[in-house]
Amino acid sequence: MERRDFLATLSSVLLGSAGSSAATRNLMAVGKAGGGHRFKGPYGLELYSVRNQLFKDVPGTLAMVAKAGYTDVEAVWDHWGQVTAEQLGEACKQAGLNLISLYYPDFQFQQHLDEIIQSAHRVGARYLICGNVAGAFEGKPVPFANFKQAATMFNQWGSRIHSGGLQLAYHNHDYEFRLYDGKPAYDTLIEETDSKLVAFEMDVFWVKRGGQDPLGYLKKYPDRFQILHLKDMKAGTPVGDFSVGTSDEASVILGTGIIDFPAILRAAEEAGVKLYFVEDESAEAPENIGPSLQYLKNVRF
Repeated sequence: MERRDFLATLSSVLLGSAGSSAATRNLMAVGKAGGGHRFKGPYGLELYSVRNQLFKDVPGTLAMVAKAGYTDVEAVWDHWGQVTAEQLGEACKQAGLNLISLYYPDFQFQQHLDEIIQSAHRVGARYLICGNVAGAFEGKPVPFANFKQAATMFNQWGSRIHSGGLQLAYHNHDYEFRLYDGKPAYDTLIEETDSKLVAFEMDVFWVKRGGQDPLGYLKKYPDRFQILHLKDMKAGTPVGDFSVGTSDEASVILGTGIIDFPAILRAAEEAGVKLYFVEDESAEAPENIGPSLQYLKNVRF
């Protein structure tokens, strides 16, 4: 999508265009939410949602995100264009956005932890996010020993990151919910990491995709989740095969899929979640992020 078309789409959403089917579906979903308590945010965006636009035009894309009404953003390493973290941070500042967290794969923590910590300080980020354990995304089950080793490494990295005045958090996909001796590996990551050193960034879509209940995890481990990725799932999406697939095809506007966001937002507030990032991995994400934000601003629980 060209920049002028993206801006036009966002403007249409923000003006509440009666002709926008996405906006209409969103308003219908809000009406079904019920309750009287309003979600108060903060309203952030995972910039992976606009990864294709970032590669073409970093400042223009960030301006669009700000125009859509977002104030906080998270950035995924290798998907913010041909710029350094520091350059991205400056571009966010110019757009009026707070770059809250930086997301990296495990090998970056393993090989460049000091550099990552320094970059986070330079851009004003508070969180460093690890997005995988060793052996993930290789098309085969991750050995349970890898999760055990990851918990050990997270504690070590978390100690150094905490000493640097920052917080480490782990971002899940679906493969962590494969059962080992009847128990999801994700539970092992939570239970074998120090709560002061390692927080968790729950992606509710991937929890559902892994055959588990995001609400259940918020209630089971109420002190471990500091960040949520809010991503809705199209009805009929297969769950429980742990393939880290379908997110591009199955992401939909918040409130129009099968995930119970009013219940999740209520539980997240009770559990002390601090940050919320909308994420949409679909090709329609540039058009969807505006209606998703409007859903969050109107939903009651």
